[in-house]
Amino acid sequence: MQVDVGFVSRHVFRGVERAGASAQAAVAIKRDNFHGGVWANLPFNKGETRELKLHAACTWQPMEALKLEASVAQRWFSDVPGGGVGRSLEAGLAATLPPVNGFTPGLAYYHDFTFRADTTQVSLARSIALVKWGAFLELNFHAGWAAGDDWRPDAPGPRLRDSYGYWGGEARLPYRIGAHATVTVGLHYADAFGRSDANGPFGLSARQNLWFTLGVNLDF
Repeated sequence: MQVDVGFVSRHVFRGVERAGASAQAAVAIKRDNFHGGVWANLPFNKGETRELKLHAACTWQPMEALKLEASVAQRWFSDVPGGGVGRSLEAGLAATLPPVNGFTPGLAYYHDFTFRADTTQVSLARSIALVKWGAFLELNFHAGWAAGDDWRPDAPGPRLRDSYGYWGGEARLPYRIGAHATVTVGLHYADAFGRSDANGPFGLSARQNLWFTLGVNLDF
């Protein structure tokens, strides 16, 4: 079992800022190829969107250096700006491909049954050994496209349709401070383009997002 607690200066999901400075907490359990857990984002400012996620996934390797993961996530939201969104259910399939020149490529597809949305995302990941510190610097870059037919499923009136692209990157530095504790600091950047403020997924207007994170992981 793993327990995570942390601080984020912004909560950004697929290029769109959902909340400002927030506390985050998660509990995860893993057994063989299955893992799952619960995660929450709790903004410090009143009136910003709170989010709770229950998720589960199964991983397998059909061949060497190829890893597949099927996942499902149920999310609940409160205090969404403009209303019209209370929950969402999403399933996904992700593939981690063999490394190329030190970079590990990934490809993922997600379908949200509530938003009637399809998302495709590509990524590149790399770990750089910091020998003097006894740690690894984890780099990740991603880009994706999301298209939805009902971004405000609980709102009256016609469905709100929109599609947009997003991209970003992050640098994370996990550092073990004990037999069962790891501290991680991170710097993240994301941007979205082509999103409609009125018809697109909830969140602040499309803009460049730069934020940092600080968290503690406890494993038992």
